[in-house]
Amino acid sequence: MSENKAIQKESRQTPEHEPVYVPRVDIRETPDHFEVVVDMPGVDEKSVEATVHNRVLTIEGWSCPDRPDEYEALGQEFGCGRYRRDFTLPDSIASEHIQARVKHGVLAVTIPKKEEVKARKILVTG
Repeated sequence: MSENKAIQKESRQTPEHEPVYVPRVDIRETPDHFEVVVDMPGVDEKSVEATVHNRVLTIEGWSCPDRPDEYEALGQEFGCGRYRRDFTLPDSIASEHIQARVKHGVLAVTIPKKEEVKARKILVTG
């Protein structure tokens, strides 16, 4: 990898001529948590981050496919670029317990609900 590409990867800044991708997501809800699953091909734990500020979850990632010097590109559909999505979270979440994991370019963010908003079964007696 060229030195210029390595510097760009480390700083996570996308040069003006490179795109910002809007990754596709699935959002799921269980009784205990929400889960946001984000498809970001090419990212790993070093090139992706998730932050929460003022109830906004921001997901960013950087991807730049390696191109060996001894090969000539005959066609190219994947390029260097940044992924970014923002989500406004409900008041019912416990933001201090959010967890994220990435595997094979798929980021899964687990957002637990506060205890007081979780559904609970009420025992009915006669």
